[in-house]
Amino acid sequence: MDEVTTTQLDQAEACWVTALRRVRTSDLNRTSGAAEWSNAELINHLIGGGVRYTKLLQQASTEEVEATRGADQLGEDMLDSFWTHERSFRALVYECDLHAPVAHRIGSIPGAQLVQMRILELALHAADLSRGTGHDWPINESLAEFISTELGDLIIDLGPEGGYRPPRPIGGGVTHAQRVLLLSGR
Repeated sequence: MDEVTTTQLDQAEACWVTALRRVRTSDLNRTSGAAEWSNAELINHLIGGGVRYTKLLQQASTEEVEATRGADQLGEDMLDSFWTHERSFRALVYECDLHAPVAHRIGSIPGAQLVQMRILELALHAADLSRGTGHDWPINESLAEFISTELGDLIIDLGPEGGYRPPRPIGGGVTHAQRVLLLSGR
């Protein structure tokens, strides 16, 4: 993994962790910014994403990957659970060939794209979780600019199949963070 991607993944993880640390027990059953999920379901999905992405990089079968959906990944401590699975994913990113295709449910994609998708998932679900807990999105401008300029086309290409709503109109004078939210239909 190149240095730029490493830095952006670090920042996306920090964005998610900041949003996760703000969650109170009373927030868990509230509706998240991803309206189809409660905050607890959103957190479980994001932590489970670390499990699934690790399995994808390990070339696990589609059945094995999909079997993780819906499993309780929250554990006794959501932050510890997140880092346990995220560290496994990160370790594997440095060991495997990121040019090799993985069998994601949207189709065969290179491992490098999977890492980009993880950056998007961490950052955008941090926005969803922040909305669900009544906090500001803790994204820094550097990460927002990277997503806006380097991954914006990927958001559009993934579209609804990748979990993104249709983009909203983007006018002039928006920040990179606002542009990311509009590109992802948020």
